[in-house]
Amino acid sequence: MLKATALMGFKAISFALLFAASGQALAASATVVAHIDRMLMTADSTYGGCMALLSVNPADALPGCGRGWVSFSCSGDFTDRVRAYRLVDLAQLALASGKRAQVFFRDDMKHNGYCFADRIDVLR
Repeated sequence: MLKATALMGFKAISFALLFAASGQALAASATVVAHIDRMLMTADSTYGGCMALLSVNPADALPGCGRGWVSFSCSGDFTDRVRAYRLVDLAQLALASGKRAQVFFRDDMKHNGYCFADRIDVLR
């Protein structure tokens, strides 16, 4: 009985080591509070079709992100287009009103090296 238990423990440890060494990277996410300095819309899916330039560099929070900009994926690659354009609407509201925005983004979804922003909150 002792040998069977030891063998099962060895298998469990081996599985854990194999899983850890499998090379799968975990996605990282971050948030920044910034002003929206500029908006970008493209006629094609370049940069995901729409982006915002933040006053705080997203790459400082997540080094895998491109400098300055985040994408809202208006191309529909990472969210549906309706939601993407609603994110753009809030970014434009923050830009037009001069309000700060809290922008949440992740480094596992990118357009042309720029991270996907999956949430934006306009602050008072």
